[in-house]
Amino acid sequence: MKLLTISALLMILSYVCPTTQAFSPAPVRQQNLMTSSGHVDMKLDKRSSSTHLEAGLFGNLFGKKEEPVDPSAPSRIMDIKCDSIKSGGLRFALGLFLIGQQGTPVKGSWKANQADDGVLDMYYVDNSAMFSLHLTDNLIFVDRYGQPSLQYLLQESLVLHQLLDEINTLAFEGEDIENINRLVVLSDPDTWLDDARSKLPARSE
Repeated sequence: MKLLTISALLMILSYVCPTTQAFSPAPVRQQNLMTSSGHVDMKLDKRSSSTHLEAGLFGNLFGKKEEPVDPSAPSRIMDIKCDSIKSGGLRFALGLFLIGQQGTPVKGSWKANQADDGVLDMYYVDNSAMFSLHLTDNLIFVDRYGQPSLQYLLQESLVLHQLLDEINTLAFEGEDIENINRLVVLSDPDTWLDDARSKLPARSE
């Protein structure tokens, strides 16, 4: 009787979950989260695989269809509209700034990297998440990838507040500099900073 019960259960599971291929982990951004030693950390993928398996198995058993969370899909943190951007110069300036933030709040907290597509990536030491800074002809925006820890969210907020200060300096410092010569000209110079700060969970002092 025990063997029959197990066989019946296996038949039910094979009907409900005919293949495990549907629960394969989704990749994170092209650049996987890196450890300080340069090795790829696959914790996000393993966690994603387990989540997909549990959601699919129990969702099918109880008639619920759960939409799996894709950790490779970015979450938009903020965007800043611009009238003009000198992308090469601005990317260089903000890249240097992010390199200087690698030791915030302590040495080794962040790792800055410029991807092949020109996107500026910042990886946090706990490997839970990362953020990417993108520049287009008329937009600066920041996306987050991964499943951020509370510590990550706190430190990300501090870095991004300082990034906004840097952008503000580049946009307005030097009254004798004409807009045509600036690295960035903002579309809403009077409100952009407050609007961008309102998207962050903590405010700089």
